[in-house]
Amino acid sequence: MTQPLDALFRPKSVAFIGGSNLNPALKYHRDLGFSGDTWVVNPKYETLQGFPCVPWIEALPQAPDLAFIAIRREAALEAVGSLRVKGCRAIVCNAAGFAETGTDGGNLQAELVAAAGDMAMLGPNAVGLVNFVDPMAAMMDQFGVHSVEKGVAVVSQGGGLLCDAVFSDRGLPITHLVGGGNQAITGMEACVDYLLDDPRVTAVGLSFESLRDVSVLRKAAAKALKLGKPIVAIKFGKTAAGAQAAASHTASMTGAGAAWEALFDRLGIISTNSESEFFETLKLFHSGQAPKGRRVLVTAVSGVLGVMLADHLSAAGFELPQPTGDRVARLREVLPLMATPGNPQDVTMGAWNDKERQTAIYSALLDEGYDAALMVQNYPREGMWDISEYAAQVEALGAACRGRDVAAMQLAPMIDCFPAHARDHTQTLGLAAMQGLEECMRAMSHGVWWRERREELNAAGLEQLTAAQSIVPEAGTYQDEASAKSMLAGAGVRVPKSRVSSPEKAHEVATEIGFPVVLKALDPRLIHKSEVGAVCIGLSSAQEVRDAVDKMRSDMGRLAPNIPLNLVLVEAMAANTVAEVLAAVTYDPSVGSIMMIAGGGVEAELWNDSTLVAAPFRREELSRAFDRLKVAERLKGWRGRPAGDREALLDTLEALGLFAIAEGAEEIEINPILVGREGALAVDAVLKLAHRKKCVA
Repeated sequence: MTQPLDALFRPKSVAFIGGSNLNPALKYHRDLGFSGDTWVVNPKYETLQGFPCVPWIEALPQAPDLAFIAIRREAALEAVGSLRVKGCRAIVCNAAGFAETGTDGGNLQAELVAAAGDMAMLGPNAVGLVNFVDPMAAMMDQFGVHSVEKGVAVVSQGGGLLCDAVFSDRGLPITHLVGGGNQAITGMEACVDYLLDDPRVTAVGLSFESLRDVSVLRKAAAKALKLGKPIVAIKFGKTAAGAQAAASHTASMTGAGAAWEALFDRLGIISTNSESEFFETLKLFHSGQAPKGRRVLVTAVSGVLGVMLADHLSAAGFELPQPTGDRVARLREVLPLMATPGNPQDVTMGAWNDKERQTAIYSALLDEGYDAALMVQNYPREGMWDISEYAAQVEALGAACRGRDVAAMQLAPMIDCFPAHARDHTQTLGLAAMQGLEECMRAMSHGVWWRERREELNAAGLEQLTAAQSIVPEAGTYQDEASAKSMLAGAGVRVPKSRVSSPEKAHEVATEIGFPVVLKALDPRLIHKSEVGAVCIGLSSAQEVRDAVDKMRSDMGRLAPNIPLNLVLVEAMAANTVAEVLAAVTYDPSVGSIMMIAGGGVEAELWNDSTLVAAPFRREELSRAFDRLKVAERLKGWRGRPAGDREALLDTLEALGLFAIAEGAEEIEINPILVGREGALAVDAVLKLAHRKKCVA
């Protein structure tokens, strides 16, 4: 059900429900300058913070667009019902003690949802929201009294990051702060989707532990890519969220939070790992100075700072091309005698505080055609030096960049060495004012990645992101290998020639198939056959097959005594193998279907060469993911070895992905896929097939 979020973010009237505990919220609401009607529901007071009080909800002069509830949970439940009857359209439920406290609270939260009906609701256990462009606060905490014309919106499940957003001295203009709490009705992703439509919002930051509806996140991501407004995310609680025990290699090889990272990559959402990186990335995108490429010019009046920055840029994958041709001659004419043309360009103290000379230097350099120009400069504390002398450098770079298609920024490598007035000056010149060396490198990398990723996803069609569906599986059962391969073969996955046999007839079947062969015990409980002696490879005669059967029966009797050797699979050996690849599709309850691709086959865990892809599993995305692996180099013909059939491998991965989604499989693993010079074969498969339940994501 879609909730009317206009009433949440731009109400024309607000009712506050609570006692004297509301004083901070009411004061902030008043000081921020809300222009609509405001009432307080409290039977003990005539006014609170200058706002009129009424004794109960039914006595409100009219239905409020938005209600802020800060009373005990049982009373909150009753209040929500009364507000719904009154005609209220949206709620911020600050009351706590619901699902975050356990089963009893969860039951009460379910009652709260039922009472709310079709109203939008942040919470329960929500800190609230502030709108700085249409001044309105429904928030317990104080986040500053100011207004902005445009900026970034920050949506967070908890209030701590919202506090840090305004506590930090970064010069980041913020249009909205949203704290969503338990997301019982209105999820953080729905708020992101709504805020992207506001022309005054340049980017959206999303901080969360869990989301209510990933399908809405997919919709918001597609919208963000279309509008050119990035979503910058920071996901907390990666260590356990969404983790499920599984018998296959997949469970042990996917790191904590890896499924979310795969989803972010698939949707073009920027993923950050710290608050500083999160805020600096938002700042860079708001400034409009995210670089379009990796060719960077570095300027400084300190050689050491320039070299330090060059080292970090190179490590981050950026290039620092040297000036060439007539640019060098022009530079020699304008540089001080002790300076040498180059990149990084140390203009030396000979050009210090000389705007005209530095403008000529930077103009000559920029004719080389850089994607970004980065000036590195820390500022002294107030009272130490004449800080006005620092203005000439950045004014010169601003003048040289004006009218050019180049991302321009000034960086203070020390976060606390860029005072507010200096940042303001830098920003008025059209430059991004970046703080922190590592944070800036990460933000620049995110900028290039997002530009490239947006172009890829737009070209592929954004509708695929919102149309993607995953089946939520019920508990399924493992199939034996022969059944699993039969179903996969029907879906277009190539498998070796094979037959099911009794152990006693295995040698006859092997003779008919042709040597060499592989012998495998057949039972759906056998997930890792090699660990219990249930597989023998390279058998080249009937006698070797007989001997293998005897050894297999003996080994399994010791290592898997509860699994009798009743059936075997006799399979032709694959020839001319170039590389072994593992591929698996599993269902993650948080993000939907995920495919893992890994190099190494049965030794995949030793190789530590794996990557994840979130649905939909389009061929171009599978190819892009495979290129991240070291095994991709082997298929190209590593050091003169034969090349592998990459297209055949992609055929297999694509067919596997389509089968997993269509059949609603809980778990599929092909390990290994043997990639040959021609063709690719799935030589072992684990399949846990479940019944279909419903579609999400």
